[in-house]
Amino acid sequence: MLEGIPLAFVSLTVSTLGLPGMAVVFWYVDQRRTERMLAEHKAQLDNVLKVYRADMDRVTRYYEDNVSLVKGYERLAEDLSGVITLSTRTLEAMVQKIEHNQWCPAAREGVGKR
Repeated sequence: MLEGIPLAFVSLTVSTLGLPGMAVVFWYVDQRRTERMLAEHKAQLDNVLKVYRADMDRVTRYYEDNVSLVKGYERLAEDLSGVITLSTRTLEAMVQKIEHNQWCPAAREGVGKR
């Protein structure tokens, strides 16, 4: 049997049609082999494309997650900036009160002696 073709049919075709008949049989066998290889290649390519698509979806999610992390970091940086500004103002007020301390009697007496 030659690629699903009975040997009796092949010998009948070759004996009836001669060399051109044999060429047709070989062409038919080669065509079926080519179609089978093409179908296998298509199946492999589909599998590769599915894996690639899944990988690209995962990479897309990485970028989306990174964007949300950056937005969260920006909010944290703004909050931190507010805390630093408030702390700086509070420290400046403390320094001013220490330098101009009028509630402590010793400091009030020391002002005149300077």
